[in-house]
Amino acid sequence: MRPAHTPEIPASTIALPGLPARSAPRPHLMELLDQAGPGQLVTVVAPPGYGKTVVLVQWIRSSREPRTAWVSLDRTLDANRFRAAVTAALAGAGLPPGRLLHHLAGAAGARPGSDVVDELLAALDDVAPPVRLVLDDVHELTDPDALRDLARLVRSRARGLQLVLASRQDPPLLLPRLRGEGRTHELRAEHLRFSLAETATLMELSGLELTPRQVAALRSRTGGWAAGLRFAAIALLSTDDHQGFIDQFSGSEHSMADYLAGEVMASLPAWSRDLLLLESVCDLLPVGLASALSGQPDADRVLGELAEITGLVDRLDESTYRIHPLLRTYLGAELERHLPARYRSSHATAARWWLAAGDAVHALLHAERAEDPDLLRSLLPAMGLRLVATGGFAALRRLLDEARGAGGPDDPWALLLEAYLEYRLGSGTDRAALAALEQAVRAWPAAPEPALAQLRGSVELLLTGRVRAEPRPSAAGTPEQEMLERLARTTLEVASPDVDPVRTRQGLEELVLGAREHGFGWFEEWAWYLLAVVELAAGRYREMSGAARSAITVATMQGRPISSAASSVAALAFADVLGGDPVAARDRAAAVLADETRGEPERALRVVHTVACSDLGETAIGLARCRSALFELAAPAVVLAGLAVLEHRVELVHAGVDSARRTTEWLEEHTGDVAEILLMNARAGQATGRHDIARAAAESVVAQVAPPLLAHTTAEAHLVLAECALHDGEPARARAELVDAVHGASHLDVVGTLALAHGPLGDMVEEVGAEVADLVWHARLLAARAMVHGGSRTALSERELAVLALLPSLLSAAEVADELTVSVNTVKTHIRSIYTKLGVGNRRDAVLRARELDLLP
Repeated sequence: MRPAHTPEIPASTIALPGLPARSAPRPHLMELLDQAGPGQLVTVVAPPGYGKTVVLVQWIRSSREPRTAWVSLDRTLDANRFRAAVTAALAGAGLPPGRLLHHLAGAAGARPGSDVVDELLAALDDVAPPVRLVLDDVHELTDPDALRDLARLVRSRARGLQLVLASRQDPPLLLPRLRGEGRTHELRAEHLRFSLAETATLMELSGLELTPRQVAALRSRTGGWAAGLRFAAIALLSTDDHQGFIDQFSGSEHSMADYLAGEVMASLPAWSRDLLLLESVCDLLPVGLASALSGQPDADRVLGELAEITGLVDRLDESTYRIHPLLRTYLGAELERHLPARYRSSHATAARWWLAAGDAVHALLHAERAEDPDLLRSLLPAMGLRLVATGGFAALRRLLDEARGAGGPDDPWALLLEAYLEYRLGSGTDRAALAALEQAVRAWPAAPEPALAQLRGSVELLLTGRVRAEPRPSAAGTPEQEMLERLARTTLEVASPDVDPVRTRQGLEELVLGAREHGFGWFEEWAWYLLAVVELAAGRYREMSGAARSAITVATMQGRPISSAASSVAALAFADVLGGDPVAARDRAAAVLADETRGEPERALRVVHTVACSDLGETAIGLARCRSALFELAAPAVVLAGLAVLEHRVELVHAGVDSARRTTEWLEEHTGDVAEILLMNARAGQATGRHDIARAAAESVVAQVAPPLLAHTTAEAHLVLAECALHDGEPARARAELVDAVHGASHLDVVGTLALAHGPLGDMVEEVGAEVADLVWHARLLAARAMVHGGSRTALSERELAVLALLPSLLSAAEVADELTVSVNTVKTHIRSIYTKLGVGNRRDAVLRARELDLLP
């Protein structure tokens, strides 16, 4: 997957700003910044107009290393958008993109509950030389969760990261503690003030010939304040009486509003004053938006001239400008005070422009300030689906609340989007979602537009499995409309027990590519999750895990926490249980459940969490809640079967046969006569000592009397038959059944309940595994059995076991990395972990200890 920031993050947010016209060089500040030591947090803190951004841009341009990622913060950045901006900036900072994404995907799957900030720090830990991450305008970051993420960045000691913060005031971080630890390198207003020599240079570059006395007076009156000096230079260029101006001029921030009105703005032509006034509602000014706000087709040329001549406007990139913050604030207040109707209409224009540009978040921000209920309602059709496609669910909720607060009759667009949002956050058939859908049906217009009919069809498919509305016209809709409909239909296909994995896989891969092309982050994540379900149904468990990890990576790259991809986390936790790693399954599920996620993902995770705890001997904490979660779950048949079989196994141990029988009956109601029902009956027979019933049911599974939904069900049935044979005193037959069980499980690369076998059956499982399975799978089996039964064996992860298997060879770490197709740093990390877990300090001792523990032959 290629790294790409979403349409939610404008390119100018992560672009290095341009320098103002005729910027004065400041070499002593460059030297001061260069003195920051490794691991020190660099902060540049000063009031508005002290040139913080300019100094940092000059610093970056003055050095070739390190590579720099830049983020211009603004108030639209909540935690998700903050993470997305940081991730996109780092991915575009010259780092190898594949490597960064590899770390993100791998870490997301390997460390349950971690989020994108932790993954980025892990990815950057071994980057050399360090990448410089500059966060400008930190004072604009107000979202509490975003500030917590920033604090984690600050506290980190990632060796490959140099963090630089620029702000108008000290960020709400533990700076005193960091200062005490010597971990800060700070520039304040006193460092940024222009010296007398720098003031003279700035005046000369501005085209002014001033006497040393006049330069000294300007420097004295402004206190070396950069904005005051720049505005003074603008005014001096428009008057012949330099001395008279200097005598009257005060460069203090308190007097700047009067100065801006009486001197700076008065010195500009009327047409440029009007243009700046109308543009002041926006912080970022792409040229198209500038023309839309001002009504001037040549706004690009005008802003370019103002940037070149006056310094009142900064050019951020080839097509984006920014009015000087002091001037923009002043002009915006003036526009709102004297021309309130124009102020609101300008925000409405900006809202429509940002929506057309694909940035629904900026569009919503301006739509709210426009205070126009009709505008909010009119934006619902395009903005609502765009927010769905990109995963902007918080913004969608805000939009729906604003539209509802605007009053008026029920709007089918709003009700259908409300239904989808409830579906997304709920169980898939949540009563609130169905209620919203019914309201939309009651409010249905006599002649609905095609896009509305298409949305209704998609929502009805998801909630009811059928479409009640009349067929929509054949004309194609927008990409988000078409993709939502395809995803809805594919969701139904995947839920069917007889899904065609080849055809559905191909369709989902096309959806992934299409969603990625359009920047539809949520649709891509949704398609990846459905692909994980398809791979589960096909018995391709490695591919299932890979698809789930891809879904999580998309979520993190979009700036969403991993807990938002809870369905995919549940798939990974399920794979952990199958792979014999209940510790990873327990921790992965617990981390997301701690975030109090709602609906279907929580229910699936709760089942897996309870099963993992049970496998680890932690009794059945939350068993009743787990059963309730399972019974309320709405999911594809193969998912229901996988979870029900696990839940049934735990209930037999902790709640008895009667309780387990209810789970069997529930699954049969949802899936019909499938092999998993027979397997559950076989296990119930074992639990009650009715081995004849157990044997008959397990033999029916092997004979495929009923179709299996899960590929490993047959292997589980052979394990039941092996136990029945031992009970009947037939060790040879038991061994033969175990050979079939191990062959099936190792072919699927799962350990399953083989690791849970105890007593003579468990001993025979280990012996047969050593004989018929490969070394790595057998080592995983032993590690899993040690984990669930205790003992002296040390539990190593699957990746660590793969590395361990190659340690007896003469391969170097680099050669091992080539053999396993991973980075050498990853191999080194696994080797260090192996040493720690085995309690050794070198490779030779690790091999000896592993052989003592039967982890190596």
